[in-house]
Amino acid sequence: MSRARPTLYAGLALALAYDAQRVIRLAPEAAGLFGGITLAFHELGHVLWSPLGEWFAVAGGSLTQLVVPIAACLVLRRQKDELGAVMPLFWLASSLGNLAAYIADARTLDLPLVSIGDGEEVIHDWNYLLAHAGGLTRDAQMAAWCRMVAWLVLGAALVLFARQWRQEMRRP
Repeated sequence: MSRARPTLYAGLALALAYDAQRVIRLAPEAAGLFGGITLAFHELGHVLWSPLGEWFAVAGGSLTQLVVPIAACLVLRRQKDELGAVMPLFWLASSLGNLAAYIADARTLDLPLVSIGDGEEVIHDWNYLLAHAGGLTRDAQMAAWCRMVAWLVLGAALVLFARQWRQEMRRP
């Protein structure tokens, strides 16, 4: 492998890490590079999980926005693209940052919500989920936990990338 590919990946990794930390710190003001695709998979998740009932349909949005970057990572890893497999972890960190902002909004309901149906009442996922679990007053704690996990994923992505990048650069 030429050194150009790992060098390009390094630039991409730095840009994605910068973007992810902005989202983790500033969401919802900073949707980030993955904001649109994350929202698309979130909304798709509601539809995919809806056959299992209302609770799963509501939870499915958040679940899917986290599962898809993990799946992308696993697919790239299976294809033996070790450097590429780290990239979706930056997306996952960003997605967790967005999710933390959504969870933190469960009581205040300040965020604008997306509605797929015409004229249907819009449900705030985390207001619904936490209210049904009797934990609505714990929205800030859950959001802080989610944000902490986002930072951990971002840190892990950087460490894994550095390790893989070093191995690629040592190859003849």
